[in-house]
Amino acid sequence: MRSVAAFAPRELAVRRLGGSSAAFDRGYFHFLESARRRLPTGTAGVALILKRPSQDALHLAAYTMAPVPVVVFRGAVAPGWIAAVYGSERPPGWKLLVEVPGGALMVPNASSG
Repeated sequence: MRSVAAFAPRELAVRRLGGSSAAFDRGYFHFLESARRRLPTGTAGVALILKRPSQDALHLAAYTMAPVPVVVFRGAVAPGWIAAVYGSERPPGWKLLVEVPGGALMVPNASSG
């Protein structure tokens, strides 16, 4: 009960960080929340680029980014969508939109994807 009392008055993102859905990788949650806050207006969707995709990672991203749709990257990013790249590796030839803690928001150049 102490944790409920401690987290209840805090911002929603801080409460989510303290919750069990982010427990598998709190750094990933911080990345997602930072990326959500920096999404360009009108973003149609987000493609996740992760070293180890998992259902937990996809579900947490979908919950964090809602109502913007989220998918795991499978080789192409649809028009109007951006890539949320978790980790330090970047797809070669892609355009950096913004660095966020733990990763970056990127889009493919016309020739790369």
